[in-house]
Amino acid sequence: MRVVVIGEADAELTAAADWYEQEREGLGDDLLAEADRVLNAIAASPTTWPLVPGSKKVRRFLFTRFPYVAYFVIRDEHVLVLAFGHTSRKPGYWRSRLK
Repeated sequence: MRVVVIGEADAELTAAADWYEQEREGLGDDLLAEADRVLNAIAASPTTWPLVPGSKKVRRFLFTRFPYVAYFVIRDEHVLVLAFGHTSRKPGYWRSRLK
């Protein structure tokens, strides 16, 4: 299934990669590589990943190496990634993106 990342989510991921890159050279690239792995796994089997507690539509995929979560919804013809959130971020901040 095709995966579409909304602009705000892409900006979050880019900012996180920039921060990691400043902390240690190559770490930002590692985050982006893991994000690619996450997106490929979501595309291959989007219904595998659990629903966010309290939601009937939004699913989440936890990154393995980094403290990040991809929040996404399944549409008729594609998967829409709403956010790449740090696990310490306030839960549900991405809800305003459900339109």
